[in-house]
Amino acid sequence: MKKLYIPFVILSILSFAVRAQTNTNSDSEAAPFLGLTPDARSAGMGGVGTALSPDAFSFYHNAAATLFSKEKGAVGFSYAPWMRDLVSGSALGSVGGFYKIGSKQSIVAGVRDFFHPDMNISDENGNITDKFTPYEWVIDLGYSRLLTKNLSMALTLHYIHSDMGSYNGADAASAVAFDVSVYYQRKTSLVDSATWSVGLQIANIGSKIKYADTRYDLPGKISLGGALNLPFSKNHILNCALDFGYQMIPSGSSNFYAGIGAEYTCMKYAVLRAGYHLGDKDKGYDNYGSVGCGLRYHEISGDFSYLLADSDSPLKNSYQLSIGIGFGLFCPKK
Repeated sequence: MKKLYIPFVILSILSFAVRAQTNTNSDSEAAPFLGLTPDARSAGMGGVGTALSPDAFSFYHNAAATLFSKEKGAVGFSYAPWMRDLVSGSALGSVGGFYKIGSKQSIVAGVRDFFHPDMNISDENGNITDKFTPYEWVIDLGYSRLLTKNLSMALTLHYIHSDMGSYNGADAASAVAFDVSVYYQRKTSLVDSATWSVGLQIANIGSKIKYADTRYDLPGKISLGGALNLPFSKNHILNCALDFGYQMIPSGSSNFYAGIGAEYTCMKYAVLRAGYHLGDKDKGYDNYGSVGCGLRYHEISGDFSYLLADSDSPLKNSYQLSIGIGFGLFCPKK
């Protein structure tokens, strides 16, 4: 029973870190790409993922979920052009995965690169004097631990590098941050082998990024989610998920958001997805629908998502591609 107190003690300590993150004074937000959904599966389900069943991209949504995977490990790659109707050359590339160590531990790791288009530097008369290409990346490394039969917890560390160009004395900057996540899963009697899960993630809590003499906050967030997995048979499985979250962004732009999504797997090989994401439009966040599909062949998966955003939204015509490879069914020692 003592192990049950561990998550609550740690989360109590974290509440002070969260308050510190939201109450400090800074000029704006840095590295906003940290808040982007890095995989097509989640993007096709309205951005949900906090309590979703584990896959190679759980390092972003909830690393603690990896201990409930049926696989020994997985690795995945995802590519997402960003606001491609407004600007060319902006994209998010992500590589991530997990590996189980025995029955009670796992490690997660990932790298995310955000590519910016070339930017021109002009003088006071509008003449272009130089140009540069901003480039940002983050390395993710985490550890998950099973606390009880149904409960796990994870800590993920991030090292963030942001190069916005070296003009005007603004050298490349860096920051460190961490995530803490909790995942709880139980069986339900709705259908054979059905499960429900609840997840909590506190993400991107860390140092500020400093460009020249100005310091910028990271896009911290808190998300709480629930999911229901219904395997009606070996060939027909339905996943439903719901997320609620709060983005802790300074300068009056903090935002409550929600997402709902569903995933249907047919004949073990074909996957269909749909979802809806709710944001505060008064603070610049869009509401949009999403659809997605995928193919499965043994341990190899391919996924695609597309956002159904309004014609005046910078997210319109956004799509995402992901490829995943699992390896080895997990068989714990008796």
